[in-house]
Amino acid sequence: MGSNLIGYIPTLNQRHLSWFERHPRSKLFLVTQKMAEELLPRLARNMAGVPTQAMETMIKSLGVVEDVCLFEPDEDSPRLVSHKQNHPFGASGWKSWVLPDEDISHIVAQKYLYPADKTAEFEMIWARWDMTAVHKAQPIIPDVVVSSSPLDIIRMRAAQREAIKSPDWWRQIAAAAWLDDECIAVACNTHMPNEYETYIFGDPRLNVDAGQPGRYVALHAERAVIAQCARRKGIGLEGASLYVTTFPCEDCAREIREAGVKKVFFESGYSVLNAQDVLRSRGIEIIQVVRTPTVA
Repeated sequence: MGSNLIGYIPTLNQRHLSWFERHPRSKLFLVTQKMAEELLPRLARNMAGVPTQAMETMIKSLGVVEDVCLFEPDEDSPRLVSHKQNHPFGASGWKSWVLPDEDISHIVAQKYLYPADKTAEFEMIWARWDMTAVHKAQPIIPDVVVSSSPLDIIRMRAAQREAIKSPDWWRQIAAAAWLDDECIAVACNTHMPNEYETYIFGDPRLNVDAGQPGRYVALHAERAVIAQCARRKGIGLEGASLYVTTFPCEDCAREIREAGVKKVFFESGYSVLNAQDVLRSRGIEIIQVVRTPTVA
């Protein structure tokens, strides 16, 4: 028996198709654009979205799910109890539903599924930039190359020694660029115009709870390394290896990509938005440095 899917899909992409493939013989119910805008008005700004009926026809034509229809709970039946024979929302209908882990999905579940004693399972499919995806830390690619090479561990230690110099209250991070067996630049995240800036004026991040977006005023270590190389004559990052103690943010990933870095080594961290996709789009190899018990 297949899964029962509910999704808001204004535009279709490969990640939606991969989601369908993980749920063969599924029945898909599309949240209409009208319902989405009523529940979350900012979704009206999606100029690229196609009419929901057109999306229904499109997905049906692909044959990737068993059936597609619009998610239209009976207006006179807030508990999704329908007298229609075999209606999926009926008292004898489906109890469990699978939805993308997106803001609109949680609202739909709260308003329609839970009051009808249905259960909802949320899956992160990263198909569109809703606010859940924007703020969520995405796991690093599962098939990432892992290195326990003594050389890589030594170079990562050098970056770690730089990281502890950072005056940042939130996270101490460092980056070191290596080219032809030479460390050409190393830096930690720091404040401007001097490292005591937040001690004097305070840190804007103190007004924001952990995990929430806010103004970050430190210069990122990766950007500092790129700036150092730009300032020094004859020093470039084309073909270089960059060792970072924490996986780069999406903005740093774009600058690393354009700087010509060939390999990015990281020890820990997460990928927010599409940082890893940005790096891979230029063929940059991503390698996680992992210490083994035999390597102190």
